[in-house]
Amino acid sequence: MFSKVARKLSISIKHKPWMMKSVHYNSWNNSFRNLLTPSADSNTSSLKPFTVVLEETQKQHISKQNNGVKHKGQCREFLSALLPPSQESLPPRTMEDSFIQALIPIGSNPDVRLQYTSHIGGARLGRLVQDMDNFAAVVVYKYIDNPLQGPDGPSAHAVVTARMDHLHIREDIKNDADIKLVGHVTWVGSSSAEVGVGMEQMEEGVWKKVCEAKFVMVARDAATGTKSAPINPLVVKSEDEKILFKLGKENIASRAKADQDSLFKEPPSTIESNLIHNMFLSTVDHKIRSFAARVKPENSNWMTDSKLKSVMMCEPEHKNDYNKIFGGLIMEKCIDLAFTNTWVFTGAAQVPVCTHIDDVIFLKAVEIGDLLYFHSQVVFTHETQVQARVSAEVLDRDTKRLKLTNVLQVTFKLPSKVPHVIPQSYHEAMAYLTGRRHFLISLENEGLLAEGMAEKEMTEVSKYTPLWMLKELDTEEHVYNVQDMLGEDTFMEAEITQDIRARESGLLS
Repeated sequence: MFSKVARKLSISIKHKPWMMKSVHYNSWNNSFRNLLTPSADSNTSSLKPFTVVLEETQKQHISKQNNGVKHKGQCREFLSALLPPSQESLPPRTMEDSFIQALIPIGSNPDVRLQYTSHIGGARLGRLVQDMDNFAAVVVYKYIDNPLQGPDGPSAHAVVTARMDHLHIREDIKNDADIKLVGHVTWVGSSSAEVGVGMEQMEEGVWKKVCEAKFVMVARDAATGTKSAPINPLVVKSEDEKILFKLGKENIASRAKADQDSLFKEPPSTIESNLIHNMFLSTVDHKIRSFAARVKPENSNWMTDSKLKSVMMCEPEHKNDYNKIFGGLIMEKCIDLAFTNTWVFTGAAQVPVCTHIDDVIFLKAVEIGDLLYFHSQVVFTHETQVQARVSAEVLDRDTKRLKLTNVLQVTFKLPSKVPHVIPQSYHEAMAYLTGRRHFLISLENEGLLAEGMAEKEMTEVSKYTPLWMLKELDTEEHVYNVQDMLGEDTFMEAEITQDIRARESGLLS
């Protein structure tokens, strides 16, 4: 979703030379994998602070809008008249047309620093993700060039976030150095666009790249917000832009494939099924010979005990320009809950460090007055890393049932080894496999796995799997022949039988 201030910012940015000053594109050797980058320039005098620009342009835009149409019905008619009939009626645009930069003066402004400082040290990642979400929408608004509307008038387009992919955090983000946001479109469809957003931080007079992400933004008609609105076609010029466009197109295809291969639609692969079954066998108490009798291995926790929940009442102050709850705020709450849950699960003295955020999906708009439930669960662990899944759900007032609105996967790293997480039920096993898939994808995006290796590693049971699960079962202890099973000593005492039946009935934990 998108806050009201970003939409109003875009009109001003499009005609402000200070936002594009000193932008010169380099050859394809930059360290941002999916972004064109300006030449290295540590001068921040040409960049206005992000928050200041938002406040100034909000006042300017609101005052001009109020001088125009006053009634909602007239406003809708006015905006509908500004909506382009088709993409062909709009002039082509380039990636450079959408390129913008903005400054978050964390280091140079004490008041701003306080807003972004975490109590555990460093910058608040959730707050920065909010800004990145806001910034991605500003990029699309700057990209859109609608001949039917004036340069200072309201936009006929309502840009909202559909999803965020592959937020890769390559460096610790400090709370005492200025931050610069850089972004532009990388792919454009008929009414949607992929936006690459990079974050840089000043270090010893040089901008250092610390974070990057991909946002999929969709355009709706501002009059009703119910139908798609066409945006300008994208023209690629240089070889760099052709590479970026190709990557964006591949990202669209990979998202479709990931959705098609989702465990909600397709069963696990044979390899994954064997992995789960082996994990089950390695935690069954073979002496009792009951599927309900489970034994927790050393240095491990049941997935059932890895949950943490919170709830939020959605107030008017949380709304965006379209009277929906701002999606960036929801992402911040999800990230904070995942962090807390990971810290509680590991029981470590050290603070978990977020390295990757993936699969942030906006499924349903959240209304003012909704009761928003957040659920976090550790779904996969490997050595010093933890994969957490977070979902946000809205309570339906009529049916009293929860409806899913947002989902995301977060990867954390700790200095020491973390406990294994073990699923007990089938739905937990599916969450485990999904978390494992996202964990491997995060390694590939971080450059720890070669490109294309994540899918291959998913078929290797012996990799990224707890070692205790891989050892073969002791034949003397766990394998029984027919004669032994027919012997008198195989009959169990009544108390043991009653205990097993109670466990299988779910009466005991």
